[in-house]
This record gives sequence, structure tokens and C-alpha cells, in this order.
Amino acid sequence: MRRVESAGIVVAVIDGPCAGADLERALDADIRVAADSATFSADGVADVAACGRRLARLLGEARAKEIVLGRRTFDAATALRLGIVTRVVPQTAVAETTRALVDTLAALPPLALPAIREAVRAARELAPDAALALEHTHFRRLLATRDHKAAVEAFFERRPAVFTGE
Repeated sequence: MRRVESAGIVVAVIDGPCAGADLERALDADIRVAADSATFSADGVADVAACGRRLARLLGEARAKEIVLGRRTFDAATALRLGIVTRVVPQTAVAETTRALVDTLAALPPLALPAIREAVRAARELAPDAALALEHTHFRRLLATRDHKAAVEAFFERRPAVFTGE
């Protein structure tokens, strides 16, 4: 398992066994891409502290307990079905898929990405009113940026926007 960062967004690339600390690091990433040959495991009691909280947030308490306490090992297709990974690709396409994803992220407005990341996490962790207020704050702040102006101009000129982070 390796992590790639692009514009503040962390992508976990899982192309082999992913267990213990590797699973914890993968779960902390924003996007998780797995090879179809990857396997996942929470080895049991030692991983409760490492993975239990993240798995519970992602999958719910009962499923997290089943995985951690049941010492389950599962394949990439199961990880996708459970929502542990966001994408499964053939082993031979992992590098190409990751590069395309990183390139896509790098082309997005750099000021918006951390705001999106925070707003999505807040939607899970905060009360709905507080999450909406945070979203609104980010929206108002981003409307005043040069990148927003560049995006609007590019839209009307039917061309890709170029973002500067301003």
C-alpha cells in the first residue's frame, strides 16, 4: 500500500496485501484504489485501536466489529462492495489509473479541494446544520477567488479553466 498526494487529496493505492497499519493508513486516505488482486485484513485485537474507529465510521459498528474481531480477510471486490475502496482495477492498470486520477485532481481548483475535503468529512461528523453552515462558509469564500472568476470565464468561453490557487 502506498499513498499519493495531489493538491491536498490523499489517494491510497493498494496493490497487494493490506492489513494492520497499512489498512489504517489506507482508511485515512480520501480515495482508495485497489488492484483486483489486493487483499484486506484486520488481524484482530491488535487492529481494534488502529482500524476499529475508522472502519466503524465507514461501515457501521456491527460490520466493523465483524471484520476486526472475526479476523476476516477479503478480496478487493468485497472491499469495493463494503465501501472500503472507491475503485478496483486490474493489477496491470493500477499505475495508469492512479496517474490519471492524480492528473485529474491536479487540474481542479486547488483552493476548492481542501474545502471539499473538509465539507465532506463534516457532513459525516457534524450535525446537519453545522455541516451546512461550514459548506456555506467555504462557498462564500471561494466565490471571491480569482480561480472562481477563471472558472466562470472558461465556462462561457467553452474552454478548460486554468487555476492558480488565488
